[in-house]
Amino acid sequence: MKIRTKIQSYSSLFLSVMLILLSIIVLIAFLWISLERERDLLEDQASLIEENILTKKDLISGDSDLMEPYIPDDGMVRIFDTDGRLVKSFTDEEELKGLAVKSINEKGYDFAKADGEYVLTYRYPYPDEGKKLGMIEVTQPQDTLLDNLSTLALVLGGASLFVILLSILAGKWLANLILKPISVMSGTMKDIEKSGEFKRIPLSDQSKDELQVMGAAFNRMMERLERNYNQQQQFLSDASHELKTPITVIESYSSLLKRWGMKDQAIQEEAVEAIHHEAVRMKKLTEHLLQSASQTEPSEDVEGKIELISFCEGIAQTFRRTGNREITIESEFKEIYAMTISSKLEQVIVILLDNAMKYSESSIQIMIKRQDNEIVIGVKDHGGGISPEHLPHVFDRFYRVDSSRARKTGGNGLGLSIARTLVESFDGKLEIQSEVGEGTLVTLTLSHQILI
Repeated sequence: MKIRTKIQSYSSLFLSVMLILLSIIVLIAFLWISLERERDLLEDQASLIEENILTKKDLISGDSDLMEPYIPDDGMVRIFDTDGRLVKSFTDEEELKGLAVKSINEKGYDFAKADGEYVLTYRYPYPDEGKKLGMIEVTQPQDTLLDNLSTLALVLGGASLFVILLSILAGKWLANLILKPISVMSGTMKDIEKSGEFKRIPLSDQSKDELQVMGAAFNRMMERLERNYNQQQQFLSDASHELKTPITVIESYSSLLKRWGMKDQAIQEEAVEAIHHEAVRMKKLTEHLLQSASQTEPSEDVEGKIELISFCEGIAQTFRRTGNREITIESEFKEIYAMTISSKLEQVIVILLDNAMKYSESSIQIMIKRQDNEIVIGVKDHGGGISPEHLPHVFDRFYRVDSSRARKTGGNGLGLSIARTLVESFDGKLEIQSEVGEGTLVTLTLSHQILI
């Protein structure tokens, strides 16, 4: 059974059961209240007859017309003595005369059927000077009560059927309202399966229900899947693009070795050196490719409090030892604290220093400033600089300002692209300024960090 059918069936069934129970309760309450009212009327009638019997001795023995005012409409009054014998009966209804006599020794009510007609009977003893003289029995047909009960049942039944019909329509509307996002989601999934595209479910900003939450979760899942897919495609594209050249070089020199290398020592040394150089370059390239791919996935690094001057000094000291280069730290402050992700910040500074070491031969400066609510870290080299036409593209993946220089230094055009991705991940900003022959300044701005 479909969910739509279940919602309609169960909602209609539940409402039907509730309406039936409510109708039964209303009918029972109406019958009980009406019978109580009829009992009170018969009791008042019996009390009135008792008073007149005691004051008017000829009321029973005299003309029946004297009792006429005390007889209920279409009803009957019977008088019994203390032995239970019928003294006199007052009625014009023949079907009531055959009404069976039940207990006449005690006061009470009786609801019975006489000749196909329901009647209510009330028995009431009448004493004289403390002595029990007999029993007064007053009977009243309940045709009107039953007619009213039937009319009420008919009204309740009709109203219930009308409400059930409305509930079926409402259940259909409710099922459509609930299942529409699910149907849209199902259709989107089928479209994704057929087309291979990563589609989203259109959501309304007005609704904040569980279906809206489910749709938003589905869209987030699609975004994540699309991001992972694009990441894989980008990685494959980057890898095939960048690995083609070193593989071609290695293949060419291997063929050269195979043909001439064993006879010519110079060719052998040249080929081995080229193969080794390209192998090292491939190793660095694969590391950068993996690193670049990993940056497209949101990380769960936690921010921490760091002191930036000593932090940068530690990184610079490592490069001083490995590169045998003068690297100075310049700042007006002795200490500058910030809340940031230290691992990512370290990776960015390492990339900037590595570029400065590759493309310059002189000293490098790291400048750290604090102005207003921003921290600015600058890495400046005094190399050949970058021409203006290349500056807009230096953060693009695999972009090289000078291909020959890049091959000489082992560059692959991924460093600054990775650095920019890292900086953007902690809400920073990376900018570059350069003049040909004067050097390059790369500035990292932390504008959304909590300064301490």
